[in-house]
Amino acid sequence: MRNKNFMKNLLLHIRYPWTAICLLILWLGLAVMCTILGLTNQEITWLVCGAGMATLVIAMVGFWG
Repeated sequence: MRNKNFMKNLLLHIRYPWTAICLLILWLGLAVMCTILGLTNQEITWLVCGAGMATLVIAMVGFWG
C-alpha cells in the first residue's frame, strides 16, 4: 500500500513539475527569509500558516487544473 502512494505522489510531481517547483520555491524562500530576517517565533508561525494556505491554493489550481 505504501509503495502505491509513493508512486502516485511521484507521478504527480513528474506530471505537474511546474506546480511542484512553485511549491518548492515558496517553502525554500520562506526558510531563507526567516533565517535572514531573524524573525520571532510568533512571526514565523504566522508566515508558516500563510504559506500553508498559499500551498493549498497553488496545489488545488496546479494539480487539479
